[in-house]
Amino acid sequence: MSISIRPIELSDAAVVLQWENDVENWNSSNNDSPFQLWDIVRLIESLADINKSKQGRWIITEHSTGRRIGTIDLCAIDFENHQAIVGILIADKIDRKKGYASDALGLIELEAKKLGLERLTCMIHPMNEPSLRLFQKRDFNKIGLSDDKYLSDGVYIEALLFEKWLKK
Repeated sequence: MSISIRPIELSDAAVVLQWENDVENWNSSNNDSPFQLWDIVRLIESLADINKSKQGRWIITEHSTGRRIGTIDLCAIDFENHQAIVGILIADKIDRKKGYASDALGLIELEAKKLGLERLTCMIHPMNEPSLRLFQKRDFNKIGLSDDKYLSDGVYIEALLFEKWLKK
């Protein structure tokens, strides 16, 4: 495996701000306005206690160099029902289509199991073909439409909802 994941740190704030404010990445998230550095710092500080924040963010790094290439998140963690929403970003186009996202999903599934989670869901913009292929390759199954919507060219589009059970 050519990547690893590690919990986000304050030293990651500037690069995460750059990724979050890249409008090309907004199509794969529900972001529609820029963040300030303070927003990212507060987020990172809030993630120190995953049980309290009900979310976690990991930085995806290239194993050989330690270079940061993206993030993978577990959010809306519901410890009572053993489930969470997963999201992933490979920030730079040159790092896409190299298997990093698939490997990162495998690693986050292990982290989710350590947290006692049994079910992961994700919401995908219907036109995001790379994400659709990625999650289907990792055995996520489409279960319908999400309540969340993406703003695309002034029109709200329903997100596709996928799930994967980690324990049978």
